[in-house]
Amino acid sequence: MNAGGLVMRLVDWCAVMFFVFVVSFLLACGGGGEATSAGPGRGNFGEGIVARAGAEPVTAEGVARIAQAQHLDVSMARELAIRDALFASEARATGVSSSTEVQQRASAVLARRLLRALLVEAERMGPTTDAELAEVMKRRWLELDRPEGFRTVHAVVRFQENADTQTRSRAEAVAKAIEQAIEPVRETARKTPLPTPADVAAGVKDPVITAFRDVVDRVGRDGFEVVVEDLAPVAADGRSVVLNGGSLVPPFAKAASLLVQRGDTSPPVVTQYGVHVIMLLERTPSSIVPVEERRKMVRDEVVWSRAFALRAKLLNELRREVLVERSADALLALVSIER
Repeated sequence: MNAGGLVMRLVDWCAVMFFVFVVSFLLACGGGGEATSAGPGRGNFGEGIVARAGAEPVTAEGVARIAQAQHLDVSMARELAIRDALFASEARATGVSSSTEVQQRASAVLARRLLRALLVEAERMGPTTDAELAEVMKRRWLELDRPEGFRTVHAVVRFQENADTQTRSRAEAVAKAIEQAIEPVRETARKTPLPTPADVAAGVKDPVITAFRDVVDRVGRDGFEVVVEDLAPVAADGRSVVLNGGSLVPPFAKAASLLVQRGDTSPPVVTQYGVHVIMLLERTPSSIVPVEERRKMVRDEVVWSRAFALRAKLLNELRREVLVERSADALLALVSIER
C-alpha cells in the first residue's frame, strides 16, 4: 500500500473514532452553536461552562461525571472532556456526525441511555407496594410462600364423567375393595422409613409404592380400568408444591391434606376422573419467608417490571405519531433497482 492509501485508511479510522467521542460528549455536555475558534477557548463562557472547543462547550457537570465515573481528579477529567469536545467539533465540521452509520449508532447509545433513565425513574417510584408484591408472588410463591405438601400414592377406579348412577356405584364398590385390601400395606408403611435423598437420586423406589401397587393389581376390577400413581406433593388448595407441577382437583387435594402420618389411607374419594383411594407417603414442610424479607428479595424484579411498564407507555405514546404506509406501491418505491 502506498503512503497516500495509508493516510486515507488512517483518516477513515479517525472518522470512526470521532463518532465515539461525539457520542460520549453529547451524553456529557450540552448543545452547540457556531464555531468561534479552532481549539479550546479561555475566558468567561457563561454559567456552568468551564471551557469551549470551537462550538462545543465543556460543562462543569460533564467534567464532574467523567471524574466520578473514571475516578480522576478534576483537572484530568477536564482535559478528557476538552479532548472529546475537540473530536466532536471536528466530527461536525467534516460531516462524520451526520453519516447514516453514526446516526444509527448514536441512536442506539441514546436508546440504552433512555432505558437506564427509565430504570432510575422506576427505582425512585418508592417502596414495593402490596399490589406489586402480590403480583410477584403469583410467580414466586413456590420459593417464598410454599405451603405444607402431602405426597401420596393412589389408585383410581376410572369411569366416564357422564357415567350413570349404577356405574358409579359399581366403581365405588371396587374402590372399597381396594381400601380393604391395602390395610396390610398401611401397617407396613408405618414401619418403613422413607428412602434417603441418595436413594432417590439413584432411582430407588419407595417400597411402600411397590407394595401398594402389588396389592391393587390383585383386586378384582369388575371391568373398570384401575390406575395406580405416585404423585408429587400437593397443597391443601390443590397446588402441586414442586416446580411446574400443575395442580390437582380440590376433592383429591382436600382428602390428601386430612391424612396425618405415613400409611394413612383415605376412604374412597369421588372426582370427575373416578373413585380414588389415597395413601399418604410423607408430609413436606412449608417454607414461608416473612413479608418484609420478601419485599427485599423481589425489589429488583419490581423495579424492572416498573421500567418495562414505563417503556411500554412511552412506546405507545410515540407510536401515535408514526404513520406507516403499507401499500405495495409505496413499498416498491423504496426499492432501488440497478439497470
